[in-house]
Amino acid sequence: MFYELVGKISAILFLSIAALLLISLGLGVFLVKRHRVILPKLLLFTVDTFYLHLKKLAKKFGLGERIVDQIGIEVRNHLNRESFSRIAAQDRIIVVPQCLRHAKCPARLDSKVGIACKACGLCIIGELKAEAERLGYGFYIVPGGRFVERIVRSVKPKAALGVACSKDLNMAMHDLSRVRCIVQGVPLMRDGCFQTEVDLKELLRRMKLGIEEGVEEVGRNCTPAEPQRG
Repeated sequence: MFYELVGKISAILFLSIAALLLISLGLGVFLVKRHRVILPKLLLFTVDTFYLHLKKLAKKFGLGERIVDQIGIEVRNHLNRESFSRIAAQDRIIVVPQCLRHAKCPARLDSKVGIACKACGLCIIGELKAEAERLGYGFYIVPGGRFVERIVRSVKPKAALGVACSKDLNMAMHDLSRVRCIVQGVPLMRDGCFQTEVDLKELLRRMKLGIEEGVEEVGRNCTPAEPQRG
């Protein structure tokens, strides 16, 4: 009788988890394809708790493992957007990977701050650095995830905007969230270890969250007042 009860409970638990994974994967695909978030906290819980299981399920349905990391990034961006917007730019950092650099990049690695950009104009990093510094961000080009940890321990930012391949970005956002750092992320459009690409427009938009977006929105919606006639 006891073992029969245990078996029934185990079967119910297994079916419940399977249903949760299927529902979460469906909601996640809807989020990635339509950019509409439904039950974000449930999605994040499932991605964080059943990460490897979700990847296997996504692969089985022909969706590719990458979509699980995309779901994690999208949900965290959604949940943290308002909190990120309220943090002053001076308390934020932006971290980009060295793989965005041009093949002939003259910059060298600094053990404390990462790759020291020389703004040579060969790639978009110089433009990103200039805009980040204009807004007040701390700007870092890193050779790997461990360097990000070193920077966060040293600088202790309240918020971080990251760029990386989907898997590394999702993991980094998860880890930074655990140390109470508010995160936003923009995944690379093309992965790899050499001359990768990022959506520059989207990255600049996220950099300006809570800083210039309000001013830009007002500017778009205002119409010039008609001159008064005497």
